[in-house]
Amino acid sequence: MTTYVLRRLLVSLPVIFGILVAVFVITRVLPGDPCRALLGEKATEAACTAFNTRYGFDQPIFVQFIRYLGQVLSGDLGESIRFGIPVTQLLLERLPTTIELGLISLTIASVAGILLGISSATRRNSKRDVATMIFANLGVSIPVFVLGLIFAYFFAIVLKGTPIALPPAGRYTAGVIPDEIAVAWGLGGLGGPLRVLLDFISNMAIPNAILTLRPDLLIDALSHLILPSIALATIPMAVIARVTRSSLLDVLGTDYIRTARAKGLSAREVVSGHALRNALLPVVTVIGLSLGGLLSGAVLTETIFNFAGVGRTISEAITARDYVVVQGFTVVVSVGYVVVNLLVDISYAYLDPRVRMEG
Repeated sequence: MTTYVLRRLLVSLPVIFGILVAVFVITRVLPGDPCRALLGEKATEAACTAFNTRYGFDQPIFVQFIRYLGQVLSGDLGESIRFGIPVTQLLLERLPTTIELGLISLTIASVAGILLGISSATRRNSKRDVATMIFANLGVSIPVFVLGLIFAYFFAIVLKGTPIALPPAGRYTAGVIPDEIAVAWGLGGLGGPLRVLLDFISNMAIPNAILTLRPDLLIDALSHLILPSIALATIPMAVIARVTRSSLLDVLGTDYIRTARAKGLSAREVVSGHALRNALLPVVTVIGLSLGGLLSGAVLTETIFNFAGVGRTISEAITARDYVVVQGFTVVVSVGYVVVNLLVDISYAYLDPRVRMEG
């Protein structure tokens, strides 16, 4: 197993390098000038010359890439052109929001999708099966920005003043200020990795509320996460439901399932004890790919619900020609994809003993 993991990590390095090269080149060849995008009317020739010299944009692209590659290998992702702060600090502020939103959405999508798929497969061609598939097709067909706007309008405007009204945007209600974990624990003077970890956790609404013992903040954070989480979970939930149904139907038609039924096992025992585990292999693949996509940033969802996460930050950085932010966030996202795919491959050995992770 260890040899397999190490080999996969080594094979992934050229992939990450290729992504870095592609993003670096694409950001340079696209039309637009970061100086004029940032300075606007103040972008005189002298100002842009000084600007390009400061950030090294006056150097050949190969020289720029070699210098940037050296920074990345040393752990420095550079400084944002737009915000004037290190990209690592920006990641520390924005990545927790996307991780929190993505994990909650994926949990909703996985649990609901698998349950719907099982219910549909065990009652094939029934009214429940047809209704589930219609729902799945609608879930895949409706764009997330349409669904998000519908949710925001219905729960924030139509149901305004009712007990089930929900906030349409933001992470917190105005006036509700979250505590910083390090300060709440009296550890504000800490530095190093522990301080970074505490800052990272403090930028997640739910863990911050729990660890600082703020039930009011927890309720407020959950109410703001309901609509974006459901909107973001709809498409992967529909896909997971369809894949679960298809995979489970294939497994239920095999010989060993017929043998289990012939032995007198109940339908519940046949599905949960024999069929489901083997049917989950393609489902796990879909869940892994969905997680990678969610962690890369749900641009539309974060924009509609005013969440300052990875997707929205990358979109704004592309518009502002903030090359350093685009490159830094892309490196982190690509590493996240590699880790998620590795975890999916390892999970195969647990779900199906016939799969062996050999070196």
